[in-house]
Amino acid sequence: MSSGGRFRLSRSVIWHTIFMSENSHSRDYTFVNADVTLPDETTSPVFVFPAQGGAGIVDKPLVAIWPGFGMGARYFRPTAQELADRGYPVVIGELRGQGRSNAKASRKARWGYHDTASEDYPATIRAAKEELGLPVDHPTVLLTHSMGGQVASLFLARPEAKELNVVGMMGVGTGSPYKESFVGADRRRVAYGSLFMTAVSKVFGYWPGGKVDLAGYGRQSGVHVQEWTRFAHSNSLANLKGQDIDYEAAMKKVTVPILLTRFTDDDDCTLASAAYLADKFDPDEVRIEQLIGGLGHTKWARNPERVADRLEKFVASL
Repeated sequence: MSSGGRFRLSRSVIWHTIFMSENSHSRDYTFVNADVTLPDETTSPVFVFPAQGGAGIVDKPLVAIWPGFGMGARYFRPTAQELADRGYPVVIGELRGQGRSNAKASRKARWGYHDTASEDYPATIRAAKEELGLPVDHPTVLLTHSMGGQVASLFLARPEAKELNVVGMMGVGTGSPYKESFVGADRRRVAYGSLFMTAVSKVFGYWPGGKVDLAGYGRQSGVHVQEWTRFAHSNSLANLKGQDIDYEAAMKKVTVPILLTRFTDDDDCTLASAAYLADKFDPDEVRIEQLIGGLGHTKWARNPERVADRLEKFVASL
C-alpha cells in the first residue's frame, strides 16, 4: 500500500507459467499478477517477473516497463522475460484503460497524464516491490516505450520517484509528439490527426476507438487525448488536469540519468522527437542514442536482445 493509503493491493496473487504463440514468437513466461486498485476504484494489472536463476534480485535494480499508447502490457512479455532471465526483477505496468486494465473511458471516467504519473506509476512499482519482497527504496530503472516514456518523464519529476529510488530511465521510441519533429506527410498526420481525435473526444467525452481509430489507439480518455494534442502542437506539458506540481519546472530539476534511444527505422519517434523531449530535462542528465537493428517503433519488444544488451550497459553506468 502506498504511504498515503490510497491504493489497495490484490491478495489473490497467482503464479503463472504460460506458453504462448504470438507473432511467431513462442516461449515460456513466468510471472505474478499482483493487481492494484487505484483511487478511481478501477483495477490495474501488475505483471511481476521474478529474477531467474536465484541470483541478481538483491544487487540488480527492479526494471519497470511502461507501454506505449494503445499497447497492452502483454506485448512486452518477451522483453520482461529476457531481462528476468538475465537476473533482473521486472514489472510491466499497464497504462490506464489499456490492455487488461478495467478502466473504461467515458464522459465521467476521465484521466490524464498527471493521474497516470502520480497514481498508476508509483502504485505499480510499490506493488511489484511488495510482491518480490524488496524494500520500497530498492533501486528502480524505468524502461519505457513511446507514451509510457512521456508519462514516465513526469513521474521522474515527482517526489514518489525519489521515495521509490528511481535511479534512471531508458526510453525506446520515447519522444515528444511535437509536430515539428516530423516532416511531410508524417507532420500532417500528427498535426491533423491529433486535432481530429480531440474534436471527436469533445463530442463523445472520450476517444471511442472503433471505425474512426485509424491509428489503432483504442478507447482513450478525452482528457488524455486533449493533453496529448496540446503536447503535439506546443511541446508543452504545462497545466495538466489536476496537477499538484509545476511539471515543466520540476523536470528541469531531475537528477537521474536518462537515455533516450530510437531505432533508425522508427518513423513514429524521429531523432528530433527524442530531442524535443530531452529538452525538458537538464542537458547534463540526458543522452540520445540511435540503435541499429531494423526493429522500428514496436518490433524490439518482441525481439528484445538488442534493447536488453543496451539496458545492461546503461545499468552498469549508473
